[in-house]
Amino acid sequence: DGLLDLVLAGTAPRLYLGPDEQVTPDQIEWCVARAEKRGLPTPGAFMSSKPGNGINHKEFGVTSEGVAVYVAAALRDLSIDPSKDAFSVAITGGPDGDVGGNLLKILFRDCERASVVGVADGTGVAEDPDGLDRDELLRLVEASEGIASFSKSKLGANGVVADDSASRDSMLKRVKADVFVPCGGRPGTLNLANYETAFFSEDSTPAATLVVEGANLYATPDARAALHREAGVRIVQDFSANKGGVICSSFEILAAHLMSSSDFEMNKSAIVADVVTSLRSLAAREAALLFREHARGRGALPEFSERASELVNKVGDAVAAALAKDPARAAALYEDLAPDHLPARRPRGDV
Repeated sequence: DGLLDLVLAGTAPRLYLGPDEQVTPDQIEWCVARAEKRGLPTPGAFMSSKPGNGINHKEFGVTSEGVAVYVAAALRDLSIDPSKDAFSVAITGGPDGDVGGNLLKILFRDCERASVVGVADGTGVAEDPDGLDRDELLRLVEASEGIASFSKSKLGANGVVADDSASRDSMLKRVKADVFVPCGGRPGTLNLANYETAFFSEDSTPAATLVVEGANLYATPDARAALHREAGVRIVQDFSANKGGVICSSFEILAAHLMSSSDFEMNKSAIVADVVTSLRSLAAREAALLFREHARGRGALPEFSERASELVNKVGDAVAAALAKDPARAAALYEDLAPDHLPARRPRGDV
């Protein structure tokens, strides 16, 4: 209500809300209904990840689609072809979570020889150096259950399941993987005070030499720098790897301004397909830029993520400033470009 007070009074710009951890579909629908009751124009645009006339992030795995693109690009940069080569993955964030659960589904969909050797979440941990059973992991995803519910009957000879916090928190000291993908965890879980004991085994080798951050702020900047400096760990930073959800929210909010709720739901399958294709394409293009520039220069990968992000923002600001000075040109440009961002099955003449 406080935000709506400011927006409706004209003392704040139009604000758009997005989901984060622990935000449920019912809460999202309540926010939109409240905006409508308060008289906000196009209330469907007030919040994204709507379950009906929107694109729910968990249902369609939009954040994980982008993370998976970055995992694949990072592996290819190390001469591992994820579509046909064997590689191992460790994950924090459970099969019942948005990013972790959907990443498991996407890895098993796209990577025939991917092996998940460790998963830790709030309920516990499951580990198997030979790879955790795929069908059992997918069962947990569909049942929305934590990793501690992994059936011990599905473990290999060297596998283990535990539900205590000590085992969960020390997973990375035992597990060895080609890539570690934190999909859950509190901000600063990996930091300068604990990275040596949390990420390295007794023989001083890191849990993985490649990290793709599916969760925001999992590692602190100084911990990232130390891992790169001391062990050559390559880290794809969160705001590069996991922006698929933000991109999806942008498309959903634009759709709410352009279409009625019924029209959106009638075209939803086409819209979702187009949005997923677009966000995967954008992730692939930025990943190609990131690894190309990293190969040309010196420094840690997060430095190149920051430069790429800064350049994207500068270009966006420059274009917006130029169009603000020429409204007629801006209108013509929008007319020309807008149809390219509508579902492919929607006739251009309907714009």
